[in-house]
Amino acid sequence: MWLIPVGLTEPSSWTDGGWFEKPGHPCFDGCWIHVPCKGQCLPEFHLVEDHDKIKDEPFPELYVGSGPDCHVRLDPKLFPARVCRFLKRKNVWYIETLHPNHQVSLQGATLETGRRSRLNNGEVIGLPALRAANGTTSYRIEIDDSEDKDTHPNRYPTRFPCRSSLLDAPEAPEELRRLAWQTDQMRRRSENDQVRVADWSNFSQYVKQHYLRHGIQCTSWKETGRGTPWDPKPPSFPARPLPPWICELLQDERPVSGVGRPLPFASSLRASGMDCTEEPTDICVPVVETQESVAATPPEETEVASEPAEVNPHLLMSIHDWLESIDDSLFMLQYYDRVISNFDSLKQIHDIYFHAGRLDAGFFVAAGITKLGHKRIIEKWFREKC
Repeated sequence: MWLIPVGLTEPSSWTDGGWFEKPGHPCFDGCWIHVPCKGQCLPEFHLVEDHDKIKDEPFPELYVGSGPDCHVRLDPKLFPARVCRFLKRKNVWYIETLHPNHQVSLQGATLETGRRSRLNNGEVIGLPALRAANGTTSYRIEIDDSEDKDTHPNRYPTRFPCRSSLLDAPEAPEELRRLAWQTDQMRRRSENDQVRVADWSNFSQYVKQHYLRHGIQCTSWKETGRGTPWDPKPPSFPARPLPPWICELLQDERPVSGVGRPLPFASSLRASGMDCTEEPTDICVPVVETQESVAATPPEETEVASEPAEVNPHLLMSIHDWLESIDDSLFMLQYYDRVISNFDSLKQIHDIYFHAGRLDAGFFVAAGITKLGHKRIIEKWFREKC
């Protein structure tokens, strides 16, 4: 990769004594910088991408500016300390502006601060100057766009790929910093059950008002998340015929008679032309009765079929609706995951744990309910409804 000032047709000669290795901090092998030529205010820069010391290492990030730690060191009288940075992701070069007051242009278009822009071979990068300069303040970048692994051996991601340019960005307003502190305090209070739902509702409106002053739009999760329909289920894959030897193995692995399990890969066996009729599941065991066993067997009593008992309609609701109806604050919904993982229905909870007008303590252990107030609310609901 080359950074050549606009106006120079080719890089300077390697034998003129103006090239210096490993500029900036942290320094990398294969980085070279040339002092500005006569009539120029920008130095030349070259990075050897297939250098033996860096070709098997994560790719470095290169900073441009007049600061002492910049790799492309500019004149401090003409340029700010940090201007932009170059980074590479999967054989693609990007440029990112670091300061909103010092805008960088790419092919004449001003770049947005903090947003990466892709670079192509031969594009012109305009750097911001603090005052009028004698020479050009634009670079022409020369990169190799080929997919040759020998030319682009850096197959590993860059060091700290999630590190952004926030360190070079201006400080946030005092109002937003205080808002972040207040949000953290509300979160800590909610962990100790010191915040009601109404408090969170009022605080969310308070946060939205401050965000709107700074041009930040807030969308409700109820509109963007809960209310959106689910993605439709993709169509199932059609059954494909199997080789004959696999069909023989599957037929030998049929379940034992009496086990209510479907035949494995039945659709594939049908597509292969094999018989998939299931065997009868009734277990028929011949029993030989003697005269003594017949005499000892008491006569069977005819039982009158009892009518099914009526089920309480309150026990037919789902567990989610039940937890919502217990308390208006919806605090009981925090136990939904634990309850639904241990119980199938509300009627099952009633039949197992509710006896003689009292709810057994084993239900609270299974549901993970430890607060005395929540236990009393649930037990009161069972006494009133059941």
